[in-house]
Order: sequence, then structure tokens, then C-alpha cells
Amino acid sequence: MTLPPLPEEDHHCESCGLRYDDLTTSAALGLIRSHPTRYRRRLQHLPIDVLRRRPAPGVWSPLEYACHVRDVYDVYDTRVRRTLTEHEPVLEPMRNDERAEQRAYNQQPLAAVLLDLEHKADRFAALTSEISEPQWSRSAVRLPQERRTIRWMVRQAAHEGLHHLHDIGVGTTDKAVLFDVDGVLVDSYPAYRRIWSRWADHRNLDPDLVWSHTHGRRPVDTIQEIAPHLDAAAEYRLIREFMAHETDNFPVYPDAATVLHRLQNRRWGVVTSGRTPTVLHRLRAGGLPDPPVLVDSSQVRRGKPDPEGYLRAAQLLDVPAPDCLVIEDAPAGVAAARTAGMTVIALRTTHADDELAAAHRRADTLGDAFPLITDWLDRTHP
Repeated sequence: MTLPPLPEEDHHCESCGLRYDDLTTSAALGLIRSHPTRYRRRLQHLPIDVLRRRPAPGVWSPLEYACHVRDVYDVYDTRVRRTLTEHEPVLEPMRNDERAEQRAYNQQPLAAVLLDLEHKADRFAALTSEISEPQWSRSAVRLPQERRTIRWMVRQAAHEGLHHLHDIGVGTTDKAVLFDVDGVLVDSYPAYRRIWSRWADHRNLDPDLVWSHTHGRRPVDTIQEIAPHLDAAAEYRLIREFMAHETDNFPVYPDAATVLHRLQNRRWGVVTSGRTPTVLHRLRAGGLPDPPVLVDSSQVRRGKPDPEGYLRAAQLLDVPAPDCLVIEDAPAGVAAARTAGMTVIALRTTHADDELAAAHRRADTLGDAFPLITDWLDRTHP
């Protein structure tokens, strides 16, 4: 039997929208850890005939997909361990359809499958969470010329779980909370005000006018609108130089850790106009967890107020846009979320009520918003 080729290291799945280059290893681990709960929610209430039914010839049943994902985590656990201890080991193919038939996936008891899926996912996540930076580039081979790194293996395993949730169908009551970063999780207002004022003075521009066009937007978009005669890429490099001088002046809000901890068993993610390395550095410095999904400015063609970033995060979390709640602080972000068809709670950390009128609800701080978040999550329908 001819084996299908493995996805490339920079694979982009057209079906579920996942781009491997966009998926940090920490975010991949977050997805893997979330999958047992998500599969349980998706499958535990299905009628037995639906659970075991193949919707079309050659298409697996929901139960078979769950068995496959369980085995993926088991197989990739072995593959990663071998790659950590051997020099470019040759990997045995999974032969998915043969395995499904030989192990009678469709006859296995759901409760046992879900329990085993949880065990395998936890074991694999625990292994990969201990991998050091140099080890991520260690590689193995399946077929000649099919050399893949440990980083790819973890992304591939996360993709398998996410993709097959998509295959089972989106008929779920799961919801997601999406956070902006600046003004929501990180108190960046004073530092950014200094940065943009310095840039405005450097280019003989009105600092107040410049500042009014920055909130919730990508820096390049602000530059192109305020100073279209300048080279936006070059000016962005200058702004990043100014930013480097601010060093640690980007503290997280005091209530951010508590709110995210309380949402640890829920789907959540971040949509930011910043860049992933910078955002992760600031979140980690403040003791916040890495987001399961992080959509940054480099992953979208158009920044806020365009809805692309929020729609992309919903796709990665496998949640319909109307089942997403967005926490924002800026009018551009509120507009992006509303255009995406999502519910919005706006924080008064950087703007007044009249500027946030398009939001569904408003709160002074993230901590004050938390009862509104839990109330929205607990409703049957948004």
C-alpha cells in the first residue's frame, strides 16, 4: 500500500484553517491538553447509533475519530521519545484505516475511549513540556526524504485532535472567550503613550492626533493612516527601537491571572495587534499562562477594526463566531468583534463609555467583568 505523504513542516490545513508556522509549541500543548474535555463534551451525549455511524463510505464515525486521536497521542509519545534518544530514527507508519479495522475502533466502549484519550494526552503533554529549546529541532524519518522535527510532531499531534473535532462536526454548545492584550491583560497605556509621543515628535506630527489612531490597531496601520508619505516598515522598526527602551514597563493587570486561572477548563485565546514573541514575553513575565490560541498581527492581512483576527481565532478554537465572547478596551477592537458576529464586553481601562457604546456590556476592570463572563458562559445560548 502506498503511504500518503506527511504534511510539510509549514503545513497549512485548508479544512480547519490551522497553519503550523502560526502554532507555537506552547499553544500546541494547550490544544492537546484541551482535547480530552472537548471530545467528551462533543461525544458523551450522542445517541449510540450516531456515535458509531459512518456518515459516508470511507468516512469514520465520531467514535472512530476519538479512538484515532487517542492512538495518535500514544504513537507520537513513542516517536518523540525515540527522536530524543536516537539519531534520526526511522518511524513506523500508523496505517490509520488498517488500525481502525484491526482494533475494532467502532466497537469500543465510549467511556473507556475517553478515559484513555485523557491519559494519553496528559502523558504526551507532560513529555513534550519538558523538551528543551535545542531538542525541538531533532528529527526523525518515516520515508526517504520525509524528515520531520520534534516541533513538527507536536504540531501534527495537536492538528490531528483539532482537525477531527472539525470532522465530527461543529454541533457543540462549547463557547470561547477571546481577549485583546493591551488594555485588557497588560497595562501598556503609559508605555505606549510615551513611545508614540516620541515618534510623533521625531516626525513633527501632532502627538494627540497620532495617539488617537493607535488603540487596538497594528502599528503599521496607524503609520499608514497618519503619515502615508513615510515608509511604514521603516517607521515600525523605529517604533520598535523606542519600545526596546521601555523594557519592563508593561505589567499585567492585577486581576488577569485570577481570571485566566478560572477559565483554565474553558476555551480561550488572544487576538492582538502585537507580535507573538513580545506578547508571550509580557504575559509570562506577569505570571500568566500561554494562550491555547494566539492570533497576532503577522497572521492577518488586515488588522482591527477588520474582523479577520477574531474570526481566525474562532476557527482555530473550533467555535462558531456567535459562540465567542470578546474582551476589548478599544473602539477598533469592539468594532472588529461586532463585525465578526461576537458578543463584546468593553473595559474602561483606556476609553470612555461614549467611545465604547458599540459594546454589549461595559466594566471598569477585568475583575469586574468576570461575573459578566461567567454569566455569558453559563447561558445555553449567547
